[in-house]
Amino acid sequence: MALNDDAVLIPGTGHIYLAPVNTVEPVAPTAPTTPWVEVGHTSLEEGLSISREGGDPEVKGTWQSTALRERREPTVWSIGFQVHQVDRENLGLFFGAGTVTAGRFGVSANPTPTEHALYVRMVDGANEIGLWIPKVSLFANDDVEVDPENFLSFPVRATVLSVTGEDLMAWLSDEIVVAP
Repeated sequence: MALNDDAVLIPGTGHIYLAPVNTVEPVAPTAPTTPWVEVGHTSLEEGLSISREGGDPEVKGTWQSTALRERREPTVWSIGFQVHQVDRENLGLFFGAGTVTAGRFGVSANPTPTEHALYVRMVDGANEIGLWIPKVSLFANDDVEVDPENFLSFPVRATVLSVTGEDLMAWLSDEIVVAP
């Protein structure tokens, strides 16, 4: 590996987009178009988190070889972010599918998470990287705290779900090249 200054990123701005489940990655990753729709304003202070649960190694051995194999439990990935825009779409991301009428979002007693494809653009001037996920389940990630000195925000967790025959997720960047 050689040093590559263009492959280092400080994601000063970012954009989160949703589309129907299994929508292919954007043709123009720096400017996604229909069916990709931006979720709107998200938290600058909280940023974006990429988390994993599970995937821990377990070494299996025999009497003759105490470290014969390594086995890993399944890994579940999730993307966390906080939406600031209080609109029908974002209330649905936090509370699940609800009953919507003009001027009203009704929260169900047994909410259903929403499912979408997810695309995240992380931008550092002329450099940027994208993260495409063909299927996520979106729902509340934490409590809503009402702070009179900050924007109201709804913490959302996008749990990565698998789609048969697709990568679980893909990173997109001009700096990712196939080795000669």
